[in-house]
This record gives sequence, structure tokens and C-alpha cells, in this order.
Amino acid sequence: MRQAQLVPHKGCDIVPLLTTILVLSNMYPPHHYGGYELSCRDVVDRWRARGHEVVVLTGTMRVKGVTDPPDERRRGIWRDLEISYRDGDLHSRPWRERLSVERANQRVLLKAMDSVQPDVVSVWHMGAMSTGLLTTLVQASVPLVYSICDDWPTYAAKVDPWMKLWYRLPRIGRQVERLAGVPATLPDVGASGTFCFISGNTRDHCVKYSPWFYPDSTVTYNGIDHADFPVANAPDAHPWRWRLVNAGRLDPRKGIETAVRALAHLPDEATLQLLPSVDDPYRVHLEKLAAHLGVSHQLRSTNVRRAELRDRYAAADVCVFPTEWDEPFGLVPLEAMACGTPVVATGTGGSGEFLVDGVNCLRFPVKDHVALATAIRRLAEDRDLRRQLVLGGFRTAQELNVDCLAAVLEDWHIAAAARFVNGRPPDRVLSTR
Repeated sequence: MRQAQLVPHKGCDIVPLLTTILVLSNMYPPHHYGGYELSCRDVVDRWRARGHEVVVLTGTMRVKGVTDPPDERRRGIWRDLEISYRDGDLHSRPWRERLSVERANQRVLLKAMDSVQPDVVSVWHMGAMSTGLLTTLVQASVPLVYSICDDWPTYAAKVDPWMKLWYRLPRIGRQVERLAGVPATLPDVGASGTFCFISGNTRDHCVKYSPWFYPDSTVTYNGIDHADFPVANAPDAHPWRWRLVNAGRLDPRKGIETAVRALAHLPDEATLQLLPSVDDPYRVHLEKLAAHLGVSHQLRSTNVRRAELRDRYAAADVCVFPTEWDEPFGLVPLEAMACGTPVVATGTGGSGEFLVDGVNCLRFPVKDHVALATAIRRLAEDRDLRRQLVLGGFRTAQELNVDCLAAVLEDWHIAAAARFVNGRPPDRVLSTR
């Protein structure tokens, strides 16, 4: 692999402008289930376009019906790590197999490190991964930058089939390490590198619920890809037609049940279009609920590809984002904003850091279907309010884009590769805050 190109910097040692980066993540598109992996791919593509040498080391898991892109290994996508995730859920091997999997994954990592000789390792999603890989990276003294797009530091070791055996027994874990020849304990991960959190909420959650503090951390925020969701030029003047839309996974935590219940408080012509990328058994529960409420004819669900979403958003009158959990960020509202579709949302978790009530959305309390219906009726009756929120949404969608995310992360990776001899990049501040 090409080594980092070095140039002199006034008053400092030489620093890398172009870096060799090894990216570590459990999944990588087109085999993926969520936005975390898409963000990783979007950032990697932009780093490569800017001249950085990037190799992605990821899991062997494949999504059914999805094929590997041709010649992707030559292009630096190495699907060599065994992960404990299968068919959309965690998979636990018999305990006799766990050690062999750990040894195999450690060999894969060491071989990749020797081949790539990275200036910096970029750690993304470690859920369902062999977390002992982090121990090996720390021992290698390579600069580490963690791109944290969910709270995996709070749970990854607990669901790791090997590490969870020793996670709370470090003294026994150290003995196991000597006998087995693979890590069975974790270092102070929070102090092992630079942490780039997707939101302040995610950072706070990791500090509260993980074993570590994160003394070297920043908030980078996420963003949409303007190639997929170019920001519209002006609000659409089409008449209100009571078309509600929700995109993303069919997950109870997403609050979709609240949106279904809200239909019972809206006119009979109101429809809720669900747009998951893949089907989920939870859809059956939602359909049964709609039947119980007498709104089955108002609920629709269609699996859509990413490329279809823009037109679906644009055809809707309002995007409902009723999520109930502390979602790390939330791209759906931004996608809708770029398309000129007003947003009604709870603003829980990271989304609350960019969703501003009365500026770029209307907010309502979690699980309050009556309040959701009231907010939608308010939009239906007030054309000027819709226009105001759409214009505010344009500004937010313009600011929060994946190009900015990639640039911010690039600065932190370059600085870490140079071991911060030129200081730390500035923290990102949103104009909406």
C-alpha cells in the first residue's frame, strides 16, 4: 500500500496530508441493515476521492439476495471477519467454537495490519464483533479514531460471545489470555484514541452506561448524501392531501404504533405510507393494530430502495418521525427536509440536537398519538406554517450533509495520524443550536 505523503509544516514536525487508513466495521454496504454502515461507506468514498488510501476490513455476513460488487477485494473491501450476527439477529456459537473464531479474527486483523501498514485505524461499528480486536490495536500503538454512530461501547463486549465470558472477571480473563493466546480482557477503550460521536446525546449515553470516560472526544454530527437527496429549490405548492410518510426500519422503538393510532384522529382520507427497505415481522403487529382501530384502509407498507425514497418523500404532505428511544441521530427527518416535506417529530435522542420546534419541524411528546394528530391537523390548516417549516428544513438539510461529515472526520484522522503535532481540529458547532 502507498505510505502517507509527508510535507513539512512550519514550526512542527512533518505531518501527513494523505493517509493510509484501515477501516474496521462489522458490516459494509451493500450488505447492511442500517444507516451506520451507509455513513461509513459514504465517508470512505469521499476519503478515497480526496486521495487517501483506504482499506475496509469488515464481516463475512451477507444479506440474502444481495451480491458482492465485482472485484471489490482488489478495491480494498475485505470481508474476512466472522461476526456474531446472522439473518438480522445476534448469533451465539457453541462455546467450543468461540476460541477458534477469536483466533481466526485475530489472524485476519494482524495480516491486514501488516499488509496495509496504516497511519491510522478508523473504528466504526463494533457491535457483534470480536471486541478483543480493540485490545490488539491498542497494543499495536497505532493511532485510533472511533466514529461512534450508536452506543455500541455500552453493549458490544456484553454480546461478544467470547469476551462476555470474561468481561466482568478481568483476573480470570488475563489467565485465559496467557493460555489461549488471544485477548480476553479489554483495555481502557475510552482513553485509547479519539472518539468522534455522532451526537452529544450519544456521547452522554456512552459516558453514563459504558465502563469508560472519553477524554479525547468531539461531536461530528451525521448528514445526508446530497447526491441522493439534493436540497429542493423552493417549497412545493401542491395542495394538502393528507399523505403521511415514514421511512426506515419497522422497529417498535421507532414509535410507528403512535403514528398508526394517530390515524384514528385524522380524516378518513388520511393515509400513512411506511417505507422500510426490507420487510419485518413487526409489520404484522402494525396491521393488526390498524384493523383493531378501524384504519386498515389508511395504512400502507411498501419496501423501497434508497433511490426511490426522494420521490416518495416529495409526494407526501408530512413526514412523521415518532421515534421513542434515544436514537443516536436520525437521518429520516433530514431526508424529508431536503425534499421539501414538513416534519413532525418527537425529537428524542440525537435528533433533538437539530430538530427545532417551530423552526424546521413541529415536535410532540413521545407516545402521544393525540398530540401527533393535532400537529398534523395544524399543518393541514396553516399553509404559511408549512412553508416556514419547509424553508427551515432546507437550511438544516443543507448544513447536515455527508460531505461535511467526511471532511470533519478527515481532519480528525489526519490529526491523529500525525499524533496531533499541529493541535486538534475545532469542534463542530451547528447553526441550529
